[in-house]
Amino acid sequence: MDELIDTINQLQDVFLATGSQGLDLPQIVVVGAQSSGKSSVLEHLVGKSFLPRGPGVVTRCPLVLRLQRAQGSLQEYAIFQHDKTRVFTDSEMITREIEEQTSRLAGGRRGICSVPILLRLYSSSFLNLTMVDLPGLTKVPVGDQPADIERQTRDLTLKYIQNPNCIILAVTPANADMATSESLKIAREVDPEGARTLAVVTKLDLMDDGTDAMDILTGRVIPVKLGIIGIVNRSQKDIMEGKSIMQNLKEEAEFFYKKYRSICELHGSVYLTKTVQALLINHIKNCLPKLRERINQKLASQKSELEVLGDAKTDRPTLLLDLMTKFSNSYCAAINGDLSNIQTNELYGGARINYVFQESLNTTLKSIDALAGLSKGAILTAMQNASGVNPTLFVPEVAFELLVKRQIKRLRSPCIQCVDLIHEELCRIVQHCVEDQDSGLRRFPKLQREISEVVSELLRSRMPITNQMVDHFIDIQLAYVNTGHPDFLPNWAPSMQLATVQSNRSDSDFLDRKKSSSSIKFAEEDLQPLRSLSQDPPMDKSAKHCILIQELIQSYFSIVRKSVQDIVPKTIMHFLVNYVLDHLQSELVAKLYRRDASDLLQESVIVVERRKEVKAAISALEKAHSILNMLKPAKNSVTYHISKSDVQFSSLV
Repeated sequence: MDELIDTINQLQDVFLATGSQGLDLPQIVVVGAQSSGKSSVLEHLVGKSFLPRGPGVVTRCPLVLRLQRAQGSLQEYAIFQHDKTRVFTDSEMITREIEEQTSRLAGGRRGICSVPILLRLYSSSFLNLTMVDLPGLTKVPVGDQPADIERQTRDLTLKYIQNPNCIILAVTPANADMATSESLKIAREVDPEGARTLAVVTKLDLMDDGTDAMDILTGRVIPVKLGIIGIVNRSQKDIMEGKSIMQNLKEEAEFFYKKYRSICELHGSVYLTKTVQALLINHIKNCLPKLRERINQKLASQKSELEVLGDAKTDRPTLLLDLMTKFSNSYCAAINGDLSNIQTNELYGGARINYVFQESLNTTLKSIDALAGLSKGAILTAMQNASGVNPTLFVPEVAFELLVKRQIKRLRSPCIQCVDLIHEELCRIVQHCVEDQDSGLRRFPKLQREISEVVSELLRSRMPITNQMVDHFIDIQLAYVNTGHPDFLPNWAPSMQLATVQSNRSDSDFLDRKKSSSSIKFAEEDLQPLRSLSQDPPMDKSAKHCILIQELIQSYFSIVRKSVQDIVPKTIMHFLVNYVLDHLQSELVAKLYRRDASDLLQESVIVVERRKEVKAAISALEKAHSILNMLKPAKNSVTYHISKSDVQFSSLV
């Protein structure tokens, strides 16, 4: 047992050095009614007399005692959480400070407060664990206590004992009815199997003459799975007369030998302390496999972080070139989709660029109506203006070109916006790559800034030519309206103009002749607009011209839009994206490699300090791993058996 406790203390020291949480030992919570002797039980477990005493309500705030192994020159001392500047080495001063802090938190009357007093006790003999003394459970308000004092004490107790990693010491005075014990009752609510409840019977020396607690102590009245242990605490008179804990332990042993000789070895404060230690040891043994696993995981994590932090002694020019190459590869991978770590929370890199092309640009272009802003009146006016003083016999081609060019110009803005969106994503990739923990650049803030600036400048330099080429493509579409395009609705446009001036009677014959013509092929859907002209009720010539020119604009606009959807992404890829990918590495080398590598590779203070911490953590974890490997496998496990007739403590193989 001593070897294991010493091992755990060593491990706690190791974890303390790494700044991480150590072995999760259970906290011991003492539960009982007012004046049941809870505080005395706690003092006996600690082995120190430091808690306030007196009649009535004394413990009015949770007192959380954290026993910690002392380090340094002071062997035994105490520090309160609310005043870390003071170090207490005198028990009476600790008692006085508890009383004063209780008054500050709970007031000068008899009310209770849920705010805990946190006291750290340091000793070279301590095992690092937490013990809690709670206000006593009570039924009836006394004096100035609030009317709901029962609910307050009950809720506060449940708050602490609900923790599954908690050993409950249910304290019951021998001169009270064990069957109605409030401490055992509330313990059963959170621990119905009794796997972590230990009953402690106090005030055995205050029982009436001619009576004893044999049935209670042997579990005949209320069996408790982990056992029932009787103790004899110091009385208020003993405390006032200065009786020490050691003197009380001696008198307690004599009491049990005289009064309960057959079971005297299974009771008393010393046996209670050993039992609690045994419970802790069992818990430690159960935790060791997980502890080994946690140490191995932590060690692997720290070594991985050290690789990222790198070695401060690496050759600077070589390291600089490696970092630039790594950045270039990472940047290209982000666009080409060769990432080792694929993001799942958002589109990134090449996937985002593809989304802009396929969804943002295409959706915007498709949403543009070919006839937006062109009313029938505007179309008729344009045709009349294009005809001048001559009456309109045919659809004026000049009017058609002017109107369709006006609509094509509306495609320019979405294309320029697309260039901006791609540029923004390329810049975002730069920031992601320089800040990526795996890039190694986080060690060197200046190099991060310089790489970001070089790549950002390269991207900025490609924006004018890319925008210019997109502009040129729209201008090319405006330069020549190709009415001979095979996909244009009336590639037989001159004949169609003639069709519009035929009588309604002859329109169908004209269309049928055109459809059967051997020189020009027409799809049925291409003829539908003209069939509507011939099949609709008679209308004036201008109305027919208006409908016809609308169909022509829609057909030609669709051709141009498809071309834009195809060519603009290709233009952006060629003049911006692919150019940057092809010249990124050479640009970085040209702008940065010839500079002073030592200047660019100045590490931040945070990185230097973190490397020291990680190295210290690795050393400590390796030591912890070695400590656990040296620990001999435990052959025995301690268990407790409670029967109606007796209590026995056995060691099973």
